[in-house]
Amino acid sequence: MFGQLGPTPYDLRFGLFGIPVRVHPVFWLTAAFIAWIPDRPDLTLVGMAVVFVSVLVHELGHAVTTRAFGWYPEISLEFFGGYATTTRHSTGKDIAVLAAGPGAGFLLYAAVYAFREVAVRQGWVWNEYVGVAVYFALWANLVWNVLNLFPIYPLDGGQIVRLLAIHNSPRNGLRTSQMISIGVAGAVAIYAAVCAARDVPAFNFGDFSLNLEPRMLAIFFALFCFQGIQEYQATRRGYWR
Repeated sequence: MFGQLGPTPYDLRFGLFGIPVRVHPVFWLTAAFIAWIPDRPDLTLVGMAVVFVSVLVHELGHAVTTRAFGWYPEISLEFFGGYATTTRHSTGKDIAVLAAGPGAGFLLYAAVYAFREVAVRQGWVWNEYVGVAVYFALWANLVWNVLNLFPIYPLDGGQIVRLLAIHNSPRNGLRTSQMISIGVAGAVAIYAAVCAARDVPAFNFGDFSLNLEPRMLAIFFALFCFQGIQEYQATRRGYWR
């Protein structure tokens, strides 16, 4: 999402379904930031584990679909997410690869949600560790994947819009997708900043408020907007040469 980090001697490496996975140390720092529960390092570790699984499932969606199209991907987890390597397919297959990440996350959300509903109806009693794990699993796999489908580059939604725009207009599609990305990112950043000023949640998904500080959300999307403007300016310079 924010660039790629090179390998280090401290990376966690393993294989899953024949797909190499690399976890950069900075991933654990950002996972701790997301899952931080003051004065409860044990619950924070539970939240970090759920964040790890959720991000991994998302990237596995991309990677498994890429693998189905004959390419051998790798997964890297870094910063607040990660990426799965891929190659250029047809527009339809590229969109399928991009959509498979959020799709896998939504499937995991549905499974955990169904488990919670059954548990409630059956009157099961669980300890606070299970409760924290269920909460983070529901939150991460709903909220993250919804946001990831926003038409903002380099989110999956933004990449899908870019592919469709270029497919429909090879000459002007890239700039059209850039303008959409800049506009939506700027609008979300402003909206989140207003919510921060009013001290209210930026988004609300039923019983799951977006558990990100609105100020932090405003910063992230302002960065996406700024990156989009830089890319658009570079594209314009290249176009007029």
